[in-house]
Amino acid sequence: MSSKMLGKLETVFSYMAHFILQSWPEKRPGILFLTDSVGRLLNVIRMQVGQTWNPNGLDLQKGSSLCGDARSPVSRALRTGEITVCVADSGPLVWGAFPLCERDGRARAVIGMLAPQTEVDFDFCSFMRGLEPLIRMGYDAYIQHATSEIVMNLARHDNTKDLLTSLVGQIADIVKKGYCSAVRLTEAGTLNSRELVTTEPAGEGDCHIKQVAARLGERMITPSVWDEHRTVVFPISCENRPLYALFLHLPPDEPDCVYDERDVAFLQEVGEKASYALWRTMVADALRREATQKDLLYQLMTRIQASIDVEDVLSEIVTSIRKLYPTAFVELFLTVETNATTPVKPLSFQDDDASTSTRAYLEGRLVVDCEERDGIPMAVIAAPLLGKQGIYGVLQLTAERQAAPGPQETEYVSILAETAGKAFENAQLYQQSRNLIRELRLINEMARQLNRSLNLKEILDFVTKMLLETFSAEFVAILRKRPDEDRFEVISSSLPACHGRLVSASEKPLADAVAGKQVLMLAQPGAKPLPFSLKPCASLMGVPLVVEGELGGVLLAADSRHHFFGFDDYKLLEIFGQHVSLAMTNAMLHNEVERMVITDNLTGLYTRRHLNDCVRSSLEKDCYGSLLLIDIDYFKTVNDTYGHQVGDEVLLQVSDLIRRNIRESDIAARWGGEELAIYLPRVDKATAHGIAERIRSLVEAETTPRVTISCGLAAWSRDLQPQFSVEELFHQADVALYEAKNKGRNQVILA
Repeated sequence: MSSKMLGKLETVFSYMAHFILQSWPEKRPGILFLTDSVGRLLNVIRMQVGQTWNPNGLDLQKGSSLCGDARSPVSRALRTGEITVCVADSGPLVWGAFPLCERDGRARAVIGMLAPQTEVDFDFCSFMRGLEPLIRMGYDAYIQHATSEIVMNLARHDNTKDLLTSLVGQIADIVKKGYCSAVRLTEAGTLNSRELVTTEPAGEGDCHIKQVAARLGERMITPSVWDEHRTVVFPISCENRPLYALFLHLPPDEPDCVYDERDVAFLQEVGEKASYALWRTMVADALRREATQKDLLYQLMTRIQASIDVEDVLSEIVTSIRKLYPTAFVELFLTVETNATTPVKPLSFQDDDASTSTRAYLEGRLVVDCEERDGIPMAVIAAPLLGKQGIYGVLQLTAERQAAPGPQETEYVSILAETAGKAFENAQLYQQSRNLIRELRLINEMARQLNRSLNLKEILDFVTKMLLETFSAEFVAILRKRPDEDRFEVISSSLPACHGRLVSASEKPLADAVAGKQVLMLAQPGAKPLPFSLKPCASLMGVPLVVEGELGGVLLAADSRHHFFGFDDYKLLEIFGQHVSLAMTNAMLHNEVERMVITDNLTGLYTRRHLNDCVRSSLEKDCYGSLLLIDIDYFKTVNDTYGHQVGDEVLLQVSDLIRRNIRESDIAARWGGEELAIYLPRVDKATAHGIAERIRSLVEAETTPRVTISCGLAAWSRDLQPQFSVEELFHQADVALYEAKNKGRNQVILA
């Protein structure tokens, strides 16, 4: 395995370790390690906090080799590509090695474990095989975290080149193989290799990405992997418009590398999440290019820019041309009547032979003719006054051919004429430009603010405030679809009374939003308000929120004024909805990762580590509390009699009974194996004893096969034990549990 891959793998290993450590039995010493493809140690993690156990005779320093003996599990795992478990000859030591293999079967690294044989009372080989989903979870967590960081970093850039340079650079830093490139896509979805950004170093001749692009030719780009997993491509699009294609590509000087499925998944994840940021900068770039062009066009026409008066516009055109070309004869032909005092001529269409100015108007382009007047060769340049909605006339220059404007000056005449045409529409264009700039600023501000937070409440509060400020509406709300229900819940609103209310998905206008239709409803003046349970209104807009590919909610804005919203408002709300959807997805993914870290995979209860933190916090802020330690009696007999699957089902039944019989504020956790724990903050010993007895009797009555539990109860009070510690509380409960088991089990003993 190349050294480039190692950096990525070591990072991913840190994510895997979180999940692996959660699955390791508590109070069991052990060592988790990672090696490269030749058995060199890259990372070592102790499996138990404060662990003193260390295997004799093994060098576990980073960089040392674990392949000195061909019979070692690491050597065999690297050689065979299969999970290997054995007991060391040198002592009571259990080894396990899980190879991480390439597509061709070669092991690129090994995740291994060491543990004292005396502490391993379970099937160590099965445990090692069970690491595969944990490793995948580590990979997935790493991909999600890396993608979120990349997307957050992209929000800092306001132009496409900087954003793409940052994007391909960050992807290359994560993948650490070959190069990453971004190539512009045409409207047809093919490559435009003249516009690309790559991490490839500049060199002589065509770079590798251009060779790759040349091979694709005019083919439409789709997500694909080719060249035997040496090239990965993922097209980025937004609003069904192709933007760029992301490439991972290995040059010929890296013959031993390929891209694995996680590289492909990572590229796809980043491409999908980065689409809106890329689209934002491309729109901003387009506006900047247009602004630059306008600046160039208007440099010599400041007064035209500043005025919407036709007289001023026409006067400036004629004056500017005459100053630039004093030897030319300037004529201005118009197709519309004006009250201007500037001499203009009507454009005639009566001549049998179309004049130069008539041709320029009819063809809508610059026309250059040559003719003789009184035996003198003359050049006639006619440029149409082009507006966005029509042609308003023709600007014509006539000059001796030798003194006629050259190609560059001719182009300027065309630009000047086009600018004059646009000046007729100046008021409308000015207002449209202002609106567009305002919308882009709002979108940019929203994206920037949303990317700052992964807290769902902060996101909702900010969006509600932004909607109110942007649309000045009387009512805005964010609705979230209830899981497995055809109803929506108001999770944020400008009217506090609406918060938490439920609305049927079949009610208009939600039914249209659910169906993905445009929702812009405007009641006619004098008509009854639009019926809507949250707020009757005369104007309403709604857009669906798509979270993780599914309908997650609806964004609403409503007002009692008629025709209060326009279609531009709806399109802006639609863009807001896209950003809100992405922010909500990121927040939910963040919450899910945090939940997985503190939750036991089998029972759904909290982990022991989280329980310890909660107890420690309660000792600091509460005045009293109680702790229950619970052990399922003869659980080993259940496993031996019915099998481990039934044993797991029993553990789930007991966990579910506990969960249903405590408060939301109480902390139920899996202590380890068949041992469970419940911490009851601000609950005294007598009350806790009643809770424990109720759970004990329910377990005895409702489990199948029937089992019983033993329980040790310990309580504390700040008045009686001002310096009480977490360790003392757990010790007392553990002693009480031990006594309950010694006295015949199926009972609750107070410490």
